[in-house]
Amino acid sequence: MNIELSKGTSIKIPSIMKRTLANSILLTALLFAFNIICAQKKTSSTPEERANRLTEWMKTNLQLNDDQVTQVQNINLKYANKTQALQTQSMSRKEKLQTLKGNDKAKDAELKNIFTTDQYNAYQAKKDEIRKQMKEKMREKKTHGKMT
Repeated sequence: MNIELSKGTSIKIPSIMKRTLANSILLTALLFAFNIICAQKKTSSTPEERANRLTEWMKTNLQLNDDQVTQVQNINLKYANKTQALQTQSMSRKEKLQTLKGNDKAKDAELKNIFTTDQYNAYQAKKDEIRKQMKEKMREKKTHGKMT
């Protein structure tokens, strides 16, 4: 493969560079496609789907009985709808965060009335674990952002 730099001047690109260039272009295209797919998955989740996934997790991991499952499903759907509505509101980020925290406390209070003590403690432990993971991811994101 030859690349023309100016009239009458060209350079020959070795085959290894051709393969490297082709692989780089392919990798870039795959990463781009992957990012689009991930973004679509995140945005395509409805409040009902999120509530169902959370209720299913709770049913399995907290050993909820049938009556609890029905009540928890209603609560999870209620707060998933509130979160969805909040995303479309024109509030500051700080206001949205405060509203989310308030909703989380209200949801926990409702769940506490349904769960046994052991179930509620297990639920809170899992929430704390997820919160720690999210904080760690945010720290990593900030650290990597400063480096680049």
